[in-house]
Amino acid sequence: MSGKGRLAVGIAAAALIAVGAWYAFHKISESPETKPLNPYPDSPFKLVAMGDSYISGEGALHYFPGTDQPSGQRNMCHRAATAYPYLLAEQLEASLVFLACSGAVTQDVTGVNAAGQKVPGQYPRSGHDVVGAKPQVEELLKVAQPGVVLISIGGNDAGFAEIGVDCASPLHSDCRGLASQWLHRLDAQVYPALVHTYSAVREDAHRAPVFALDYPNPVGPKYCHDLLGLNPAEMAFLREVFIGRLNEIVTAAASAAGVRTIDLTNALAGYRFCEKPLGQTAINFLNVHRTSGSPIDVTRLGGLFHGSLHPNLLGHELIDKVVLPRLEAAREGTLPPTPTPHPDAPPPPFVPSEIGSPDVARPFPEGTECRGTELTAVSQMAAEPSQQQVSLSGLKPSSTVCFRTYRAEWEAKPVGAGGAVRVPIDVSRVGVGSINEVLVEDEDGDWKEIVVSRLSSAEGGF
Repeated sequence: MSGKGRLAVGIAAAALIAVGAWYAFHKISESPETKPLNPYPDSPFKLVAMGDSYISGEGALHYFPGTDQPSGQRNMCHRAATAYPYLLAEQLEASLVFLACSGAVTQDVTGVNAAGQKVPGQYPRSGHDVVGAKPQVEELLKVAQPGVVLISIGGNDAGFAEIGVDCASPLHSDCRGLASQWLHRLDAQVYPALVHTYSAVREDAHRAPVFALDYPNPVGPKYCHDLLGLNPAEMAFLREVFIGRLNEIVTAAASAAGVRTIDLTNALAGYRFCEKPLGQTAINFLNVHRTSGSPIDVTRLGGLFHGSLHPNLLGHELIDKVVLPRLEAAREGTLPPTPTPHPDAPPPPFVPSEIGSPDVARPFPEGTECRGTELTAVSQMAAEPSQQQVSLSGLKPSSTVCFRTYRAEWEAKPVGAGGAVRVPIDVSRVGVGSINEVLVEDEDGDWKEIVVSRLSSAEGGF
């Protein structure tokens, strides 16, 4: 792929949730931040902010001195005064210990990799007075009597950039075929890494309350054409399945490690992509005046620049509103008891919502030409990988059958006068990517859902 092509898919990758790792090689800030790094250094209540770009403030125009030094990768932690930890410290008149660093993965927090080996800090060449040279937990240990610890981590371990590239790349016509691989990585790699990381932070926090934060969903519930690199099915998978599963993993890992959580999934609701015109969203993208009112076209990126697609000031203010009450409770000592650690607890099972329980009626889905109040039954069918259609009979004559492949838009076709119909399917993918849904009305007028998936994937192979 050409350099231009790689840049195109790289920006598209960030469209789901921006991660600092992709940005680590670029300098974008105009001048150093002039506010003090710690707004209330003498305050007895100390707020510690740890983790990655979503808490460091990546995407701002001004960063604190020493955290925007790309030459030789000295330090690109990109800590900003517009980040919600700073806003919280100002509101609470708290002392801020700002350890978060753009691009961080779990080993940058703990100093230990997946093989159990010690690793240096994220930016060993950082200035002597700039955090980044050592793992974040080592800096946490230096904090005397912290009042509360916030940590946002796991997005880079989950591979957001890779996932976005695959979904937006013209080399992959449909990234849903890789869904099972990504979901498996969340369970097999990200979950244990998070349990270890949260446990280490809790142990080194001097008994201060620790809150693990998940990730705001940057895309609204309905498809729009503002993110041209993603088709409706890919966007639906990323928005409704992957981010949801990541946040479920964050929550479960925090519980296993005995730390509290703050759910940010809907923190940006009302101001996400596809909910507001570009330029009015809570997600930052740069050169707004050149792209406002126009789709973000991943094949034409001249109007965008580095740092885009992280929460902007509005986004951090919205996150602040969700987090603030929990910090006030921590300061006042009114938090409920800390969860009991269960470090050996496995991740919760992943059950695709399309599968659900066959014995429980479910609401009728939106967006179809079929009309009903509820689906009274769910049944599963398995098909060979090469099979391209299924034949159904015993249906209400001349009714409508609705169908879709995994997370795609609904299609419809009429049922014949004899109550039979052939429905196209696609089970060429593996795992969840093979799921097809079919809505049918039987001869008694009851609506039922048939889930068709690849042979050997219909049960448990997700």
